[in-house]
Order: sequence, then structure tokens, then C-alpha cells
Amino acid sequence: MSFLNITLGNYYPARSRIHSLDPRLKVASLAVLMILTFAVTEPGAVLLHSCLAGLCILASSVPVRIFYRGLRVFLFLFLFTAVLHLFFTPGEPLVSISEPFRASITREGVVRGLLVSWRLVTVIALSSLLTYTTTPLAITRALESLLGPLSRVRFPVQDFSLMMMMSIRFIPVLTSETDRVWKAQRSRGADLRRGGLRKRAATLMSIVVPVFTALFRRADDLALALEARGYVPGGRRTSMHPLAWKGSDTAALVLVAAWSATIVVSLLAGR
Repeated sequence: MSFLNITLGNYYPARSRIHSLDPRLKVASLAVLMILTFAVTEPGAVLLHSCLAGLCILASSVPVRIFYRGLRVFLFLFLFTAVLHLFFTPGEPLVSISEPFRASITREGVVRGLLVSWRLVTVIALSSLLTYTTTPLAITRALESLLGPLSRVRFPVQDFSLMMMMSIRFIPVLTSETDRVWKAQRSRGADLRRGGLRKRAATLMSIVVPVFTALFRRADDLALALEARGYVPGGRRTSMHPLAWKGSDTAALVLVAAWSATIVVSLLAGR
């Protein structure tokens, strides 16, 4: 599998209602929806939350295959999490296994494994939705605006926002560099699936070392570019295109508030 399948952090240019929304609304909505994702336990709330998230994905005009390609990279994580809860959650046994080790699959383990895997899928999908529909610069400006009150307690809001933007931007850079080095090493006969532990470790190091060397070189070039443009840590900066709240943002805010309120009401009713 190509490392370029990791699409988290990439921006997908398109014309959609989601793309045109204020980045502050999208960042704040992501935070709220992620909290609700980890709080949801009732089947009805899970179904409602999934349907609404799916509608947002369809409204973004980003092809579903892009989301699928990004989620497929984390397939092992989803399966590992589900299997882990499957065997280690106590409860009513459904299937008992005696060989090669004694274990049992419980009803509670099945439910818990599916729920945790669903949460991971939803969180990654919502995070991908933000990065697909919002440029790194817009995310930075949104963080600066949302975290602005913290500047009163001498928190470096602008520097923190810039650091977050560079972290997001370096995700596709990391994947592209890893893919390039891996293809180069494969053309020289490297194979992680063959050989003993020492040989596989040496093959892995032949990939990791060049990747980190290239990343440090890019980070150094980025630092020089910032200095050449007059960047001063802690200095106050302005924006050429200030953020502006529109009527469509208010409508979207009402929809997200109704979405959140419905989930909260379902959680309270379930208790």
C-alpha cells in the first residue's frame, strides 16, 4: 500500500457549502462533535450521529473514495481495537475458546468493540472533513481567533496557531517523503516481509533515517523562509483577508447546535 493513501491533512479544493463556511465555525464544531462522539452510547444516537456526519461528508463535494482511502490506512487500528475489546471485556459469553489459550467472546465485548471502532472511524472522518474543506492558513486564522482571549494571560496564541498549521501541513509532507524513500529502497531490493528480525530492523532503519533527514532539511528551509519574510516570534501580525461572519455561517451554527442538542437529549433520555 502506498503511503500516499494517508490523506489526513490534505486540502481538497471544491465548491461546496462546507468549503465556504467560516473556519472558526468548522474548528469549533469539530471540537464539539468529537466530544459528542466519545459520549454517545445509545444505538439510536449512534445512528443519528452517523447519518448527520454522512450528510456533512456528502455536502462537502469531496468524493467518498477520498474519505475511504484515508480511513483504509487505519483499518488495522480499527480491527485491533475491536478484537481487543472482543476478548477482554467481561460479560455474558457467546463463544468460548479453549485452544491455544482459554478465552471467550462476550456480548458486551462485541458491543464495546463495535462502539469504540465506530468512534475512531467517526473522529478520523470528521477530522478529515475539516482538513479537506479548510486550508491550513484558514485553520491557523481560526485558531488565532478562537484562542484570542488566552493572549490576556500571556499565552502565545499566534505562535501556537502557526505551530498547529505547520504540524497539519507536515502530515502530507511526511507521507510523500516516506513513500518516496520506500519506493527507492524497494527498487534496491529492500523487503520488510522477508528475513529475520535483525534484517527487518535494518531495512526499517534504511527508511526511517532518510525520511527524518529529509524532514529536518525541510524544517530548516522553512525556518529560513520565515526569517526571510520577517517573521518574529511573539510579534503581532495582521491578516490580509480578515475573517467575516456570514448569514450562511449563522444557519450552519443553528444546525450544529440542533445536532448537538439532539444528541445530548438522547444521552439524557438513555440514562
